[in-house]
Order: sequence, then C-alpha cells, then structure tokens
Amino acid sequence: MNRNSYRSICLICLSAVLICILLQACANKGYPEGGPKDVTPPKVIAEVPASFNTNFKKKSVNIYFDEFVQLKNVQEKFIISPPQAKKPRVRLRAKYIMVEFEDTLRPNTTYSLDFADAIVDNNEGNPLGYYRYVFSTGNTLDSLELSGNVVDAQTNEPVIGSYVFLYSEHRDSVPLLQLPDYIARTDSSGFFRVTNLREADYKVLSVMDDNRDMKYTPEAEQVAFLDTLVRPLIMSVTRIDTLGGDSLVMRTYNAFGPNNLFLRMFQEKLTQLYMTDNNRKQRELLYFTFSIPGKNDFEVELLDTVVTDKWYFPEVSPGGDTVRLWIKDSTIYKRDTLNLKLSYLRSDSTGMWVNHLDTVRLVYADKEKEKNSRKRKKKEEEKPKIEFLQINVGVEQDHDLNKGIMLEFDRPVTEEVKEHIHLSEKVDTVYQPIDFAFRQDSTQMRRFYLERIWEPEKEYELTIDSAAISDIYGHINEQVEKKFKIRAFETYGKLMVTLKGVKGQVILQLYKPDSKKDEKGQKIFNVLDQKIVDKDSKITFDYLREGKYKLRAILDENGNGEWDTGLYMKGIQPEEIRYLPIEINVKQNFDVEQEFDLNSPYRGGEGKTKEEDKKPGRKDRSGGGPQKAIQTGNENTGQRNIQKGRNTQSARVVD
Repeated sequence: MNRNSYRSICLICLSAVLICILLQACANKGYPEGGPKDVTPPKVIAEVPASFNTNFKKKSVNIYFDEFVQLKNVQEKFIISPPQAKKPRVRLRAKYIMVEFEDTLRPNTTYSLDFADAIVDNNEGNPLGYYRYVFSTGNTLDSLELSGNVVDAQTNEPVIGSYVFLYSEHRDSVPLLQLPDYIARTDSSGFFRVTNLREADYKVLSVMDDNRDMKYTPEAEQVAFLDTLVRPLIMSVTRIDTLGGDSLVMRTYNAFGPNNLFLRMFQEKLTQLYMTDNNRKQRELLYFTFSIPGKNDFEVELLDTVVTDKWYFPEVSPGGDTVRLWIKDSTIYKRDTLNLKLSYLRSDSTGMWVNHLDTVRLVYADKEKEKNSRKRKKKEEEKPKIEFLQINVGVEQDHDLNKGIMLEFDRPVTEEVKEHIHLSEKVDTVYQPIDFAFRQDSTQMRRFYLERIWEPEKEYELTIDSAAISDIYGHINEQVEKKFKIRAFETYGKLMVTLKGVKGQVILQLYKPDSKKDEKGQKIFNVLDQKIVDKDSKITFDYLREGKYKLRAILDENGNGEWDTGLYMKGIQPEEIRYLPIEINVKQNFDVEQEFDLNSPYRGGEGKTKEEDKKPGRKDRSGGGPQKAIQTGNENTGQRNIQKGRNTQSARVVD
C-alpha cells in the first residue's frame, strides 16, 4: 500500500468518526428535564368578528389563542343556542379555532356559542374555562338569563350532562315535535345557565337527549319539567359591602333570575308491551322477556309437532316481565331446534290490548356435545355423571333471630316438600324434632319458606332426606344437613326514628349504604325494611346487626305503597323522596334514637358523614336532628351526629 492510499483511508475513518459524534450530539438535543410544570391556561387574544357583535352577517367565526390548543370532546360539549338543524362545524387550526355555520342564521336573534371546558392547551391540557362567544344578527343583544339545577328524582343527586330546553310555544307536544328556542347543558354539579334570552314566558324541560335530535322521545329518554312557565327578568338587589375597617356601604346591583329553578329527572314507565328477548341457554328451559308485565295469557305451541298434553311448566317472575318455560317432555327438549308459535296480549299504539301472534326459532347450542364429538373414543368407557336436584338452603351458622329459612330448588319439583324436611332443636346434647310452618312462594314456585319462632342462642339442625324429592326431569336430591345457632338478642341494635313533617302517606325505608348499580347505571337500594305511616310517628326498626344504615322517605302521594315515576304528557311529577343526609351507626345492645324532619330545607341526596359533623353543639340544618345511642342495659350514653345542610345557589349579580 502506497503512502497516498494510506492517507486516504485515514481521512475517511476520521471523517466517519466526526460524523458519528455530530449525529450523537444532535440526537441528544432537547429540552432539559425537570423545571416548573405548565399550569397556565390558554388565553383568547382575538375574536374575528369580535364577540358580542351585532348585525352579524358572517359565515364563520375565528377565535385566536396565545398558544397551541386542543379540543376535548368538542362534538359533545359544544352547543349553539338557539340550536340549528345542522350543527356548526368546529375546526382546529393550530393556534385558532374556526366555527363554520352550515345552517341559515335567523334574523334579529342573539346566538351563543358555548364550548364549556372543551378548550385546553396543547402541552398539559390546562382548560381555558367555560368559554362563550356571543353575537346577534339584529341591532341588539338579548341579555336575560335563568339558571338552576337538575337532580335525579330517585337519588336527588346531580344529573350531569343533561340538556335544558326552553320553548316559547307552550303546547305539551312541542318538545316532541320541534327544536327548542334555547338550550344549555348541566355541568358536573347538575347546574345549568341559559343565557342571552329575549323576554318571554318559557316552558322548561331537561332531557337526556341520547339520540342527539334535540327533542324528547317519551319512555326512551329521561326527562324533567317545570309545572309552570318561567319568565326571565332582571331584579334590583341591595347588598352591604365592606370598605375596610368598620365602614359599610349599601350597593345596588342587577341580578338575573330566576336563578333557583329545580328540576327532578325521571324515566317514564313503559306503556307499550313487546318482547325484548328470547333464548334457550339451557336445553330444557325457554326464556321470554317483555318490556312490561303481561296479562298472564302467554301461550306457546310447537309448529312441527302435535302434542296433546301440556309439555311445559310455566314460571313467571315476581315483576311479571319474564316468563320461563320448563320443558317436561324429553322428546321435545332433546331437540336442538324448536319452532314455536307464541300468543299473548300486546298493547298497540293507542294503548289498547290486542291478541298478538308471533313465531320464534330457538336453537340450543350444546357446547359439551361439540366437545364430546372430538373425544368419542373413550365415551363408552366413561362413567355417566349423576345429576342431582340442587337445593339452596338460605341459613347461616349464626342465623338471625327474626328470619325464617328460604329453600330454593334449581328446577320445578313434583313431590310434597314439607314431609321430607325435618327440623330439630338441641336439648342438652341431643337434637329433638320440633314443628315448623312451611309455605310455597306465591309467584316463584321453586321457592319455599320454613318459619318458626326461634329461641336466642339455641342450636338447631335442618335435614332433608336423601332421594326424597325429585324434579320434573326425575333428578333426585342429595341429603342435606345444616346445623346453625340463633344469634343472641344482645348482638342486635335498635333504631327508633322520630318522623316529623308528615303530610299524607309516607314510606320510610331503611337501607344499607352500598353503591351497587344496575345495567342502566341506576343505583340499586338495598332496602332492609320499610314502614308506612300517614302522620308524625315514632317508628322502630329492630333486630339490626351492628353497622351503618341510612334512611329515606318516599312521599307516597297516590297511596299505593311504592314510589311512582312521572308522566310528562299528563303533567305528573315523580313522587318526591327525602333523604336523611347522614349515616346512622348502630351498635350491638344499643338503642339509637334519630330524628328525621321532612320539613327540612335539605333536598339533596344521601350526603356523607364527616368526623367534624359528629361534634356536639353544631347547628343542624339537614333535618336529621340529634342522634342518641342508648345502651339497652342500665348504662346510658349520648351521641350526636349532625350533618350540615346544602348551601343554596346564590344569585348571579352584575353591576
């Protein structure tokens, strides 16, 4: 290798090393780690045309910011009021937002573009806040407004994200047929404010507009409405302000109102009966579910088979909306496919009951059958599995003194059940037979109840003879032996409620403070006991295990013993429910006295118990009154549990 070639190779290697170093340096460039977090929200620096402009003629609006922004859930949160059939298109353009109108703007109308909290900065997601852009297509801006809250009629908790509709036309059918004149939406506290209104009398509704058509669909969507028309106005308000030190000054302000509208949202009761589901998840069991309880006239026929005897055992759910058919004939339930003709009364569009015929095809997909088809080689050698009749015996080892025992079979039974059940009481060391009452549930035919007056701290044994009871398929039961002991009387507490302010019939319910919800997201109340009264009363709930409990009172206006929802087209509001906003702590061997005043101004939900609210001497505005715990023995102790009431929404005041 000559000297020139050697130099060339060295230069190439050196150049390669330098390039690698430069690339590494470039790759490591960036912002330094750490430093203060960006908590500054974006700012609006320009609006074209300017907000609160009159004689608006443009086709679009541009809103400029001091930094890059994002739009979060803008399709859901953005509202134009009055609404348009074609919603404006909202586009993000780096540091500005463009709103393009795709529908014709009405003349002499004030519009409000409400973004709620959809505008945030690009880095940390800091929200701009509740931003509105306002303009008028006429010479003046309408400036009236009204506000209030929407709560769930059953829980009294805030309803989030419901639409509030205002109509200047007052016919009851208007919300079902046309767009509202103005709209708003509730925030995370259930609060709403409808702005830039013209002076008029308005019908007010709140709707969970699930299909986003800005109309109310009866029975399908939740609704709340006011019984009276509302007229927005400006009120003159005088307020005392401090200037510092001891100086006071009277100031007069203009306040928009009304600002305390209160709407209770409910789901109307379904009136149209129709089948919602049918299935055959078990070979011998057919399920049919309906929208509402039927008329107990459900009949089923096999389309491809002539059967003279009744081939099924019917079972209707307690609510009356589900029918189970247990197929008794083995030649029928062994088929994988059943073609059926159904006959039942169904309500038409006018509410009249008419006979309805339907056909369904129910297929049973036997997964085990598919599995066994792949393993046939050992099937003949396998020992057949014996299937027993299953019995669920509802008894605990420390059984409650005031409760009977429930027995539930997994299939309908054919035998007389009571004669095969034995109950014994332990005397010294020997169990001796004793009598008991026994009955079948009036609606759930597979459920039975054993009842007896128990002796505290006594030991008992329940036995069911082996192979004594069989179901309609010939399956027999295994032997059952359940030993249990009755709880001591001293392990229970007692709650004595002084109910005040009763006007008409009231249902007082005691329930556990859990938070279970159904498939629709509605809270399920675990009601343990209830008492019905029609005057101020002292009500006792006894045999309570130690724990926390809550109270609510249903104002049963129609006196039918249950809570009733509302009906918008007939102007019927849902029945009111009042909650005691504190948890009641029940201890063993203590009697707890609790006051519940239905005239309390508190109209909130369940509320929360806070340690600071348990201190004696605090003023009570919740209607709960003092709570006293008194030991059942000779020794008494006092305990106060007081919950502060909810603050009312203050007026919006402007200079």
